[in-house]
Amino acid sequence: MLEKIRDIMTRYVELEPGEIREDSRLAEDLALTSFAVMTMMGDFEEEFGITVDESELTDIHTVGDIMAYIQAKQA
Repeated sequence: MLEKIRDIMTRYVELEPGEIREDSRLAEDLALTSFAVMTMMGDFEEEFGITVDESELTDIHTVGDIMAYIQAKQA
């Protein structure tokens, strides 16, 4: 799953997939804006077959948080 997340994230940041770690912070380390995160979450919806609730995104700060969120939604 992390590999797919990294592949999608490289559309939004100028990094190689291997440079995106589970503990990478979305705003501080990857310089993602809230708009970019929202757009990216739409890509995750399509890729993983989930529905993202915008009100839950306030708890997502790292790549690991995204992974945990997707796993919880798929359960």
